Amino acid sequence: MNVPVILALGAIIVFAVVMGVVMSREKDPQRRAAALTRTGAAVMAAFTVIGGIFIGGFAMQDPGGTTGTLLTLAWVVPMLILAVSAWFWPAATAPLLLALASAFIAACVWLAFDPAALSSFLNDNGPVIAVSVLALAFPAAILGLKVTALAGWLLVGLGVLPLLITIIGRSGAVGSLIAASLVPLACGIAYLLSARMARAGSTSGTIHPAAA
Repeated sequence: MNVPVILALGAIIVFAVVMGVVMSREKDPQRRAAALTRTGAAVMAAFTVIGGIFIGGFAMQDPGGTTGTLLTLAWVVPMLILAVSAWFWPAATAPLLLALASAFIAACVWLAFDPAALSSFLNDNGPVIAVSVLALAFPAAILGLKVTALAGWLLVGLGVLPLLITIIGRSGAVGSLIAASLVPLACGIAYLLSARMARAGSTSGTIHPAAA
């Protein structure tokens, strides 16, 4: 098991422990939902930083120099722009993220039909699919602080579909992709649970006064 996978599993374990503590102490569904969302976003942010350090470190080794720096900036800068946009303008950013994720998944499907070309592409450019998952998942996690359910489905899709397509198409090594997919998947599930809790809490809050 490689280091990125271990880190991803560690992040999920930490997330599970924190949420276990929160759920045991907090009884209000709305507060539980908010805590679940914030924790998911925090874990995704921490994993993105750690993953970015690893990816940047590898890029500085191979190809290294200015090329390595430019390759790192090529995904970090757009990711940060999308994250800022998701925070300040979620309504406008949500369809953009959905379109980018759909295009990315479509590209994964297309590449799965030509494993040899994909293998050559990955050998020349590194784990582009895994990096793309990370670069889209972080803005989606930020979006989840504003539009939780939609971001949850987006994160689940990013965590499952590229990995599933790659495995089915046998179109490349999946170690780095597994590492990049685990935390977005866990964060997406957390967001969906949070959205459900929030709806349930809102419904119960509406019903109880009427019953009284």
